[in-house]
Amino acid sequence: MTNMIHLVDGEKGGVGKSMLTRLLVEFNQKYDLLYTLIDGDFQNPDVQQRYPEHNAKVVPLVEDEEKFFEIDIIFETAVNTPVIVNLPARVYGIINKWIDEANLTSPDFKEQSGVDICKWFICGGTTDSIEMFIDSFNYFEGELNHIFVRNFGVCKDWSHVQNHKEMNKLINNYRIPVVDLPALSARERKFIDTKRLSFSQAMKHSEFFLISQQRLHTFLENCFRLIEDVGLFNNAPNRVVQKEVMNQYNGEEDEEIQTDKEP
Repeated sequence: MTNMIHLVDGEKGGVGKSMLTRLLVEFNQKYDLLYTLIDGDFQNPDVQQRYPEHNAKVVPLVEDEEKFFEIDIIFETAVNTPVIVNLPARVYGIINKWIDEANLTSPDFKEQSGVDICKWFICGGTTDSIEMFIDSFNYFEGELNHIFVRNFGVCKDWSHVQNHKEMNKLINNYRIPVVDLPALSARERKFIDTKRLSFSQAMKHSEFFLISQQRLHTFLENCFRLIEDVGLFNNAPNRVVQKEVMNQYNGEEDEEIQTDKEP
């Protein structure tokens, strides 16, 4: 079974990386999928702080030679569980260097390690954001999985993207999945962000009114359906099944040890 490293990218700040990362986490929680959350924004680990009970990790993504290889924690973790990584702004070169130096996109190494990588590239609709996606995809010559996420919470009119010839060519030729992330209403978003809550925490908060719960529920269901349609989680390991297997293994091991002690 292949474990996936889900890199949530967008290069620029304010395009919705934190929002998308939280949605992927909540999706995995809903379906009891095995995962580890890693927040690459060590200066403001907003996502990690909303899910402290899940042993989320904070990893500095910096070019400093002494700290650069701390990024390896992402891969080392992915050997055991799928990983969701929230990337801060302006780490494009660092991530590319890390992937290149170890040749992590090599088919042979993917088979050997059981680890693959995909990039959920969230776009705010600006021309430079679109160009960044094209550059990211071309940099890896199609060997790194990309999902193009259009954030309708940031940009409501995407007609200029639909008429972008190079973008359309990439999407059609390489069958790149396109996810249209809906907008979360301003009232609910402000409440959640002000109190720094996870979506699950917001649904249970005493000050989060019933109609707000319904809006958030509808938003999450729509987002989960879009994430599921991409198909990357179809074969993801299940947390409950994994736990049962480990319990069974430990039980058999204990039985063997007990048997060995008998005369």
